[in-house]
Amino acid sequence: MSNLIERYVYDVTRRLPEKEREDVKKELRANIYDMLPDGASDEAVKKVLYELGSPASLAEKYRTHPRYLISPAYFDEYVRVLKWVLPLVGVIVMVIGFVVGAFDAAKESTANIPFVMSGIISNGVSMGVSAAFQVLIWTTIGFAIADHSGAKQPKVGEHGWKVEDLPEAQNAKASIPLSEGIAELVVSVVFSIIGILFCAGRLPFMMVFAQGDMVFYNIFSQSFLNMLIPFILVSMVLAVVQGIAKINDRRWSVFVCVSVVAKSLISMVLTIYLVNQPNILSTEFHSFLVQSEVADVFSILPHVNGTNVLVIAFCVLIIIGTVSESIKAIKNTVQAHVK
Repeated sequence: MSNLIERYVYDVTRRLPEKEREDVKKELRANIYDMLPDGASDEAVKKVLYELGSPASLAEKYRTHPRYLISPAYFDEYVRVLKWVLPLVGVIVMVIGFVVGAFDAAKESTANIPFVMSGIISNGVSMGVSAAFQVLIWTTIGFAIADHSGAKQPKVGEHGWKVEDLPEAQNAKASIPLSEGIAELVVSVVFSIIGILFCAGRLPFMMVFAQGDMVFYNIFSQSFLNMLIPFILVSMVLAVVQGIAKINDRRWSVFVCVSVVAKSLISMVLTIYLVNQPNILSTEFHSFLVQSEVADVFSILPHVNGTNVLVIAFCVLIIIGTVSESIKAIKNTVQAHVK
């Protein structure tokens, strides 16, 4: 009995603005129980829910500001489509814009970092915003045409809806904000592009002031940079999959959990492999360290089986962070599926 009521309350309140949900949830739940006799059966609960009406129509009655640009018959579906299509198309086109901007920057001979980065970011943002705006316009036009064409949706069951079709109530703590998935996707792609530009020699790695002049040093050897590019691409693909999973599900589903754990474990393995490579530093930068006597500090640190203790400590921290993130993802997913 209580499960049907919670599912109904959830289906109504999920259609309302977040600031109104808690008050409506308490009021609606209290009204339902007041309408039921003690020890009411599932059939009695269904009867009361059908008397209250479909969740969509009841949610519209609870709204402080009714919405009729798109009528209530179509508005929930309209919002549902926009919530999925708008950010997805906008982010994908924005990522494409970043990539196009990066390729354009790679063709230029300038080493002006602010100019290069502003070009990449402006190109991606402008393309993403333009695509999202077009999706908004055409989706609105499409729903407006369907709404005003007079076509009516076929009814489902005697009351126009079925209690059995109510969605399962979701744990609010298990939800993932849309902004989180979009932010992770954009940040991962942007920093991956920056990393690839660095590896391709389009941007300097370090600026050192020597005798009043600014000197650019390549910190890493070219062989290490060449090996680093495919690793960056793999990490970017994993981040894109994870971001899309969060945008699509917006809760800790099994797919989101698997994508997070897989990305964490693969990134951990790749990072540990990379930091243990020989000849990571370029000859130029190594000479600079020797002249500044910084190398002497590292040489006196202890080694374990030929590996510097700092590298070992870094690897341990990476492992701890990965295990912690994976456990957190699994815990959130389990909590999301607890009835």
